[in-house]
Amino acid sequence: MARMMTMRDPTSASLAEFVDALSSWGFDPRDDVSLSHAANWLQRLGNDRTFLGDMLIDLISGLAPVPDGADALEGIGAHSIMLVTPGQGNFFLNARIWPAEQDALYRASGPEALGYGQAHDHNFDMLALGYFGPGYAADEFEYDYGAVVGYEGEPVALRPAGRFVLAPGSMVHYRAHRDVHVQYPPASLSVALNLVHTQAVQGWMDSYDFDAARGTVTRLHGHGPSESFLRIAVALGGEEAQDLASRFGQSHPSDRMRLAAWEALAGAAAGAEARDAVWREAEGCGSRLVAAEALRRRGDDG
Repeated sequence: MARMMTMRDPTSASLAEFVDALSSWGFDPRDDVSLSHAANWLQRLGNDRTFLGDMLIDLISGLAPVPDGADALEGIGAHSIMLVTPGQGNFFLNARIWPAEQDALYRASGPEALGYGQAHDHNFDMLALGYFGPGYAADEFEYDYGAVVGYEGEPVALRPAGRFVLAPGSMVHYRAHRDVHVQYPPASLSVALNLVHTQAVQGWMDSYDFDAARGTVTRLHGHGPSESFLRIAVALGGEEAQDLASRFGQSHPSDRMRLAAWEALAGAAAGAEARDAVWREAEGCGSRLVAAEALRRRGDDG
């Protein structure tokens, strides 16, 4: 299951000290020394029981500007406060709000929008520290990322790995492309501090939602702007855009980008017959992901 970190440093550190320490050392979760260093500083920041409240008071009263990217993390908007934005190192830090079922935020947003009840993995490593409240509960699984193609409905062997609660002061290391979890509302409003590792290649790495009961992939995450740009270009452009999409569909190193290229070509096709011809060609492009999705799309059109 996700690795529980045992930290025992009782001292506290300010947010500025935390940023300076991690910016100087860097954060490499694959290296045990770097991971331990980052975890220690995250615990020391968590030991400061007033810094987040003081920051929120300043934000609410207008004494401090809203941090850049405060509403931009993973589409969760007001449920996350960006404390350290990307660019100060290969990491960012947020305060993730976990409302309870009786909270107005839960009733207004609903469990799915808040990330509850959906099995998922991440395409990044993350340290999560229980900071305020009793903390969410999570059912844990592991899986073999290398064996997954990523098409909707694909069978995946999810191995149950237990349950834990992110209680105050507890810390967990979620490993990219290995740990799958299903999170549940805490008994009362809670906050976790999340230290997220970032790297340039991350945008090309997939992550997934799963049906834990059936053991299948239900949704692919990780779509980057290049895929949207390509679809817009094909829809609005001419032969050059079509040619670029065709070449990407046949040979791009990212299977996800290849699928986006075929989706763009199918979306621009004139009618069901032409669209079927696009997906029929896509089936033979040499990508298992594209072939599986093409077969499903042809069945949906039929």
